[in-house]
Amino acid sequence: MSLPFESFDFLNRGWNVRLLEGLSLRKVFAFLLLDVFILGALTFMIIYEGFRHRFNWASAMIFLTLALSVVRYSRVVWRRLDS
Repeated sequence: MSLPFESFDFLNRGWNVRLLEGLSLRKVFAFLLLDVFILGALTFMIIYEGFRHRFNWASAMIFLTLALSVVRYSRVVWRRLDS
């Protein structure tokens, strides 16, 4: 017989477990590689625009969004490889 409210433990899993149910670790790693490449290009664009005294806020927001996803998903890959 199962424990009472055991099904709620299944629903109360972390976001990283739910992420890796739908995607393989290879796909997450490939996304990270592509994301880091795009971050490098955006960094170059922001620095270049800074020297020309024109700053595009849209590229800065895209940079922040991609940087947050890199930080979040790299922790998932690191934890999975560490264990």
